[in-house]
Amino acid sequence: MMAFLRRVSHRRTLAVVASLVLLIGASLGLAIAAEARHDAQVRQAVSVQAHILADSVSAALAFNDLPAIQQYTAALRANPDIVAVGVYDDKGRIVATYGPEADPMRETGLTGPFIARRVPVVENGVKLGTVYFRQRTDTLMIRMMRYGGAGLLVVMATLMLGVMALDARALGRSNRRLRQEIEERERAEAALRQSQKMEAVGRLTGGIAHDFNNMLAVILGNLELLLRRYPEADPKLLRFVSSSLDAGKRAATLTQRLLAFSRRQPLDPKPVDVGRSVADLSELLARTLGEGIAIETVRTAGLWRAHVDAGQLETAIVNLAVNARDAMPGGGKLTIETANAYLDRSYAQVQDEVTPGQYVMVAVSDTGTGMAPEVLEKVFEPFFTTKSEGKGTGLGLSQVYGFVKQSKGHVKIYSEREHGTTVKIYLPRFVSDGSADDTQGEAPIPEAASGETILVIEDDADVRAYSVETLKELGYRVLEAFDGQSALAILREQRVDLVFTDVVLPGGMTGADIVAQAKAIQPGIKALFTTGYARNAIVHQGRLDKGVHLLTKPFSYADLAAKVRDILDMT
Repeated sequence: MMAFLRRVSHRRTLAVVASLVLLIGASLGLAIAAEARHDAQVRQAVSVQAHILADSVSAALAFNDLPAIQQYTAALRANPDIVAVGVYDDKGRIVATYGPEADPMRETGLTGPFIARRVPVVENGVKLGTVYFRQRTDTLMIRMMRYGGAGLLVVMATLMLGVMALDARALGRSNRRLRQEIEERERAEAALRQSQKMEAVGRLTGGIAHDFNNMLAVILGNLELLLRRYPEADPKLLRFVSSSLDAGKRAATLTQRLLAFSRRQPLDPKPVDVGRSVADLSELLARTLGEGIAIETVRTAGLWRAHVDAGQLETAIVNLAVNARDAMPGGGKLTIETANAYLDRSYAQVQDEVTPGQYVMVAVSDTGTGMAPEVLEKVFEPFFTTKSEGKGTGLGLSQVYGFVKQSKGHVKIYSEREHGTTVKIYLPRFVSDGSADDTQGEAPIPEAASGETILVIEDDADVRAYSVETLKELGYRVLEAFDGQSALAILREQRVDLVFTDVVLPGGMTGADIVAQAKAIQPGIKALFTTGYARNAIVHQGRLDKGVHLLTKPFSYADLAAKVRDILDMT
């Protein structure tokens, strides 16, 4: 019996021992497996964070933006296990560090195990530098010593899982924060690139527009005078002159469109009935687009008035209509729709340069070929066109974009291959201040009243000669000067009704300076400015100063006659 009991006890002991061994083995196995998984997750987390940091600092490293790089590295403080972080440029020089060491990559003075990662910083295939990332970790033996039994293993496993969950949440928050910063950085960089592009085009346009428009003013003005003075000349000669006149006008239009895209054209916004403007354009568009295009206008009842430059609005609508016609080579339908619209804050936050508020919307839709997404991204860029060579300049939509943005509006384009295109422009609503509208109808070319004197101030001799000759032909007494000093000398000696001056003049005095002194010498004198490129002397924030009258170059005989007469007739 005793032997039997001893055998049973021995077997029970063996079973208990075996159970304990199995339990210990299972516990150790579970611990090892859990720790191995934890270690893999830590290593993966370190690798992910290193890559995220490399992606984050790529743009900042390209622009040598040290504050932004420091901001990205500081964001990693959310993880207390991080020992050191280093950002190096392409020559191995330290750009930014986080941690106790001046150069983390040397790994000096280490007191325990750690995980390290080196990740190259690459932008468009070019290596810009390196990110070094080091995080502390415990040895497997130290971790195993914390488990005294199955219960403790469960407790520690539970605690470990909780810690891992907290670490994962903290890491997730840190990663989300980094990704948000990356997205914001990308948006900021896209806006910066667009701004730099606009500035470059604006400088180029501004640099050539003044002289180029001066030359066009001489060419177009003299051709127009030739046609007016010799209407009975050889018809073949007149055809040559008319053809040259048309080419000059097209050249002037190109310059105007470049100025519009770069938002440097002088706008004169007034309250405009957009619905009536669209209706008035219908007949012109019917003649321009041809019989193959059916035009439909949809006008909303109770349409608000827009605060916009009426002439530039009509030009924008014509440009959109012509683009739509070219997208329908076999004919189709063009729809122009007007409506009241409200752009809310949530929409404005995801768009560039949009202010929440009330707008007047004009939509131009066609049933043409439509555009692919990659084409749609570039349609507003100057000189970009999908038309064959000689069929377009690529400035039509650029003019629309620049005009709408300069008017504090918004433009959006929707297109689908083989289904057509819709361009929507949103113009700021005009809020009435109680004053009456300025409406004028067409009138014949007005001439001078008896004894009216005009002083022409222009440094370009050819432009000055054309202006003087035209005003004399209209019946005015004309005086002329080439700079501010000679103009002021004339004003001190002779009575002048109107000063017609270029904005940009030699000798240190602008046209605005001369007009200010002229009004001191002869109170009540009136002024008309002219320029090929309106600088800040009379234009601020893209709009003419209040009370300023401007005639842009090149101007026609009729434009000059009407503008001078309007100003002289003002009380």
